[in-house]
Amino acid sequence: MWDHKISNAEKTLFTQKIMDDLYKRHFEIYGKHAHTEKALCIVTVINHIIDNISEDIALEDLEKICGKSRFDICRMFNLFYGVTPIKWMWRVRLALAKEFIHLAPDWSLTDISYACGFSSLPHFSRSFSRAYNKTPLKFKQSVTKSTKPVIKKESSEYDFIFGIQRSDFSRNMLLNNINSL
Repeated sequence: MWDHKISNAEKTLFTQKIMDDLYKRHFEIYGKHAHTEKALCIVTVINHIIDNISEDIALEDLEKICGKSRFDICRMFNLFYGVTPIKWMWRVRLALAKEFIHLAPDWSLTDISYACGFSSLPHFSRSFSRAYNKTPLKFKQSVTKSTKPVIKKESSEYDFIFGIQRSDFSRNMLLNNINSL
């Protein structure tokens, strides 16, 4: 869908960082390392979610790309993240929306919500308010007040939100916030 695909080296590095996080989480919970097969399944699901964050994603889609049953996928996500993969995906979408508001406070909340996979602005607003105890509009206003006008960089906000740099930005945001998701 996007003009720019991430390189194999970038995807490998991302996969390794997620695998390291999964092994660390599993070791903290059980005192032993996770099976590589389980961790690879989770990484495959995470890659699919990040690559398709603005699309509708259902458990059936995750079953197809992972080769595991819905039950197994949910059990593994609960093991590593304490939530189902769908709840985890919504958390990622909200964290991404928050980052997009910081990145482009002049963009409409409707555009940002759709870019993050929300099908309606009211749903986005309710979810954001529950997660951050502040409506997205109030958050956007506080960001606008606290930021100074920025000189345009070589890349536009459009590239990060909708365009060629979206996958890189989404993956970096996920890695930076992995412990809070």
